[in-house]
Amino acid sequence: MDDGQVNILEAPLLQPAAWPAMDGSGLELGGDSDLQVLVVEDDDADAFLIRSALRRNPRVSQMVLAHDGIEALELLDSGLVVPDIAIMDLHMPRKNGFSLLVELRCRPCADFPAIVLSSSSASTDNARSRLRGADRFLTKPDSIDELHRLLSDAMANI
Repeated sequence: MDDGQVNILEAPLLQPAAWPAMDGSGLELGGDSDLQVLVVEDDDADAFLIRSALRRNPRVSQMVLAHDGIEALELLDSGLVVPDIAIMDLHMPRKNGFSLLVELRCRPCADFPAIVLSSSSASTDNARSRLRGADRFLTKPDSIDELHRLLSDAMANI
């Protein structure tokens, strides 16, 4: 894998100008492992921070981004993405994280851990996420270093 290569599998609806269109290759992060992470996040700034944190994790080789639950399910159902783990926001347009968790747990192709990463710190959101199949619930931290630590710890224990 060439560390200088940056390819992103981007769901086709909302594409930031700096990222190429969907090409099936995902964002190559250059990790030592072959861990593919599906990130479901509607906020481009948060997606950038998550990508930056995942880039620092040597276990992660690829990140695939979907902007909401509908795009995530389309990527999974099409077979373009076969993630080892999913990291998702809760509050997104069209299909939120709660609905996505339920849909994922009903699909045989979605037999991978799901981590909720939300700006919410409400215990009710944590409980609702866990009841719908989330393996972990994390509140988005204030710093990239803390985000890296949280995601690394969560992925190490799954």
